[in-house]
Amino acid sequence: MAQSFADYPNISNPECVWTPLRELGGLPNVKWCEETLCSLIAEPANTWSNLAYIVVAGWLWWFTRKDESRTLRFWAPVAFWVGTTSFVYHASVTFVTQVFDFWGMYFFFGLVLLLNLIRMGKLGADKLFKTLYLSIGGLTVFTVVVAKLNLPVQGIVAVMLVLILLTEALASRASRAPSYRFLGLSLVAVAIAFAFSASDATGARCDPKDHVFQGHAIWHVFGSISMAFAHLHYRQFKALFR
Repeated sequence: MAQSFADYPNISNPECVWTPLRELGGLPNVKWCEETLCSLIAEPANTWSNLAYIVVAGWLWWFTRKDESRTLRFWAPVAFWVGTTSFVYHASVTFVTQVFDFWGMYFFFGLVLLLNLIRMGKLGADKLFKTLYLSIGGLTVFTVVVAKLNLPVQGIVAVMLVLILLTEALASRASRAPSYRFLGLSLVAVAIAFAFSASDATGARCDPKDHVFQGHAIWHVFGSISMAFAHLHYRQFKALFR
């Protein structure tokens, strides 16, 4: 956590539009560097940067609109939900919308993890969406439980990232791709995103009053780029996803 919630008086300012929801559901378990404003958009940089996901969603929709594979076409709404849920969370900074944010992220992490299981022959392609929706629901409930136990819910995402990398390595042995260039570019982008977000969370680079350049906002931009490259990587296995 970059700073404590006490450093952001607008979090509990009764005149602010989001205060009733914060009082009803509580505060999120982490406060990123950017100052919380008493405004409909509480964190401008962290909020508007999510438009990068919406742009990627638009590109994915255009790029996959003629694909016969429902799985490939599904990447566009996944990017849209990731961007939309994160937008709402950073605009409001509440626990309720933080859970909504995790719900959106689980669409992407769950999709990639299950696609790797299909490549490994551990999951039938016909069971992808049913398994995905059940997993998203279960993980969202689990997120609430973990948060109420005062444990770091960000650890869930960290575990999923490790599982994705592990299953990717195993899946690569089962279904080799013609190229790993896009996977490499995706990993480079996510590494850059993580570095900027970590600099925000640790306070290494933190200017709360800068509502243009924030480390976590840059995470959103490079995260969306990583998602686009990830799609290009998984297109190579489309025959397995039918």
